[in-house]
Amino acid sequence: MNDRHFATGLGKVLIYLRIILHIPCYYAVRPRFFSSPLGYFRFLRRALQLLFVFRHNKIVRVNAGYKLHLYLPAYPSPAFFYAIESKLLRSPPGPTTIVFSMTKACSYRCQHCYQRNDAATDLDETLMIRTAQAVRDTGVAMFDIEGGEPFLRFPRLLKLVQALDARCEVWVNTTGANCQPGMLDELQKAGLFGLMISVHSPDRDKHDAFTGVPGAFDTACAMVRTGRQMGLVVAFNSVLSEEEIRHGGLDRLMELARELDCDYVQLIHPKPAGLWIGRTEGMQTDAALIRSVQQAHIRYNSRGMHAYPALAAQVFEERKDVLGCTSGGVDRYYVGASGEVQPCEFLNFSFGNVKEEPFALIYARMRSFFPSPCQDWLCCTQAEVVQRLFAQTGLTQTPLPWKVTQELVASWDRGLPTPIYKRLGIYK
Repeated sequence: MNDRHFATGLGKVLIYLRIILHIPCYYAVRPRFFSSPLGYFRFLRRALQLLFVFRHNKIVRVNAGYKLHLYLPAYPSPAFFYAIESKLLRSPPGPTTIVFSMTKACSYRCQHCYQRNDAATDLDETLMIRTAQAVRDTGVAMFDIEGGEPFLRFPRLLKLVQALDARCEVWVNTTGANCQPGMLDELQKAGLFGLMISVHSPDRDKHDAFTGVPGAFDTACAMVRTGRQMGLVVAFNSVLSEEEIRHGGLDRLMELARELDCDYVQLIHPKPAGLWIGRTEGMQTDAALIRSVQQAHIRYNSRGMHAYPALAAQVFEERKDVLGCTSGGVDRYYVGASGEVQPCEFLNFSFGNVKEEPFALIYARMRSFFPSPCQDWLCCTQAEVVQRLFAQTGLTQTPLPWKVTQELVASWDRGLPTPIYKRLGIYK
């Protein structure tokens, strides 16, 4: 691995200084964004505060510049500035990221799949693309396109990537299965930025058992190598069990990612959603274990671990003193393959389906229940309610439809306000 691939220590400070100097100059010649000089200087103060939130992260050097955070587009791309404008200049602030499922098709049988029980009919291709463009126009600057397995419906995937523009940094979430020669080349020409590749254990046999597919581990590793050779940014998407973390699995995963020249490891804590609805064991509720992962996030992003990939541990990113819960269009939301608009892929309830209602109406409805960012991890605190509603209604497909979701969100508690957004003052 080339140590210059990452920036820590003084190198990170210099990149931050460059950004801090560039942003005022960039917007000084764009007065249309500001009604007065006071508005301009208020924006600069907020931008500095927001960038400071990412100070614990390692900077990843990419072809397009520098990534300060996995879910913030690379500076100084058009998508980076679109994200800043969406968050700090819109009223109300827009989200930054979408997880966009473009097909239910999948040949894997992952134990934790959050959409295995989702309705199986994919959106009409024209409606899918129109929905994706409407999502982009809500302020979304980073698309995580997933399935199922996107490469199983490659022509559909390619058309979707081609339909987005430079305001979007486009990633594909994949197992690596069914990626045929030439597919990545076409996607890269269409604007593909990166790959998030499922690796759920550093142990070959454990990963294959988890996915239900012999050879899945080798397929994933081969996909990582191919992506890096092409110059794509590559991340592991990993759900490690509590047992594996307790026995050094995270360190072994980071070592594997370093050997494969990965840019990021995204560590997703187990969620009681999808096939795990109702599950209580192993859902990472142990406070001591959570603290150890949060400490690992800081350690692997420090100067002392310069040569390792950046670690993006959700239990760190979702801390109350960082970003808290970002679902519901605060920073992110989810559109399922069948057109359901959900606050998060791990929250199996819907605010409406684009086959039945206009996207703009559904989106506004969802945002009305997320008027400001809060701290609680809703995927954990609302899991019991979601499970109870499924049992009461006799539903067998996820997500809960809007008519049932109304009962859940009518009087729910999302926790205390997230301090960083309160300080920014961008929510009324």
